[in-house]
Amino acid sequence: MITAKHIPWESIGALPPNRKDGRRLLLWESDQPSIGRWDSGRDGWEDPESLRLLEEVSYWADITPPA
Repeated sequence: MITAKHIPWESIGALPPNRKDGRRLLLWESDQPSIGRWDSGRDGWEDPESLRLLEEVSYWADITPPA
């Protein structure tokens, strides 16, 4: 079982600019993981299902498919 502590989290400040292309990323928001993507029109991270803006994103990780 994979838990959040085994994910290679990176600080949101270290996010490469090419990751803000609309792809879904694993984000750490407040105190829990979330799936989100960058919305350049709203200049913020959003939940791709509800379109809610994510307010307190502090870490990110790529979503990688199983090997």
